[in-house]
Amino acid sequence: MYAQTRTPRFSRRRRKSPAPAIIIAVVVLLLGCWLFNLTCGRGKKEDASSLSEYANRIKALVEASNGIGQSFASLRATLAELIGDTGNLGARLEELEGQALDLLGQVKAVVPPRSLENAHYALVICFEQRYRALKNYRPDIINAISALEIDVYAESISQDMLELVYSDGNYLFFRRALEDLLAANNLQDLDLPDSRWLEDWESASVERVRSFLQALKGTEVHGLALGKVTFDPAGTVVSMDGDDVHRLPAVDEISVTAVVENQGNRPENGVTVTLSLYSKIDTTPVRQEKTIDRLGPGEKVQVVFSGLRPTTGGVRNILEIKVEPVPKETFIDNNQKLIYFTLG
Repeated sequence: MYAQTRTPRFSRRRRKSPAPAIIIAVVVLLLGCWLFNLTCGRGKKEDASSLSEYANRIKALVEASNGIGQSFASLRATLAELIGDTGNLGARLEELEGQALDLLGQVKAVVPPRSLENAHYALVICFEQRYRALKNYRPDIINAISALEIDVYAESISQDMLELVYSDGNYLFFRRALEDLLAANNLQDLDLPDSRWLEDWESASVERVRSFLQALKGTEVHGLALGKVTFDPAGTVVSMDGDDVHRLPAVDEISVTAVVENQGNRPENGVTVTLSLYSKIDTTPVRQEKTIDRLGPGEKVQVVFSGLRPTTGGVRNILEIKVEPVPKETFIDNNQKLIYFTLG
């Protein structure tokens, strides 16, 4: 087994917990409402048509946010199947992030009734927290997948999840304020939907996130295999002294094609394939090395070695082909082959 340090795809960022600032903001918001006797619109009369239009517009945005939240929850539930291709995982998370950013822009563009200006600000904070959580979660989870140590990323992902908890609280505050105003204006038929992206605080704890990451990485399988090897020109295989020997035509140069397969459930980068050629009378090997930039789970790639000049005259040549093991690969018996052949 070969071990090496894997460089995370994203650089580590240092974030402070947003909890104190958010709590202070909400307290100030409530205090302001109380001091000016606004109570976010409770008991105040508004123009019914404009209030109804506002409520329906917000309802559509909240439902769209719920759709993003459901997609995010489904993605997290199937991470064990998705982490085999971090490129695809990153693209899907980036798509959700883009949708959340678009919704944030739409919420900011809505002009609320005067009695709901403070409460609307809480809704803007809610949508901003959801966007920020998605934006930060993407590099955090991809780093955690590839990192050997997960404690740092468990803390970061915990902060991402806490953002969602806070966003749910801010939405609840907004919803109650709007429903009070709707009731005061006899518009009880414009109820807003529930909107929870995370069910409980415990799901966001560092301990819970760490356990999740450990279980997730427990499904990790790394394994490369060397498959079929062919010669050009081709020959026939005969048995000589108990060995299979390829008999090739009498030529000056040959090429060899080897199939390399990723039998694991993780993509592998920088896969090295080495060929060594020597003979019974010339034991100094001639080497060629090829690198496969990326090999996805289950993917097979042909590697071609050309310009090889074996010993002629019926002398037995020995061909060694080896795929270098990747970090965390435990079974390496199928990583190399020894092949005998003659020319002429």
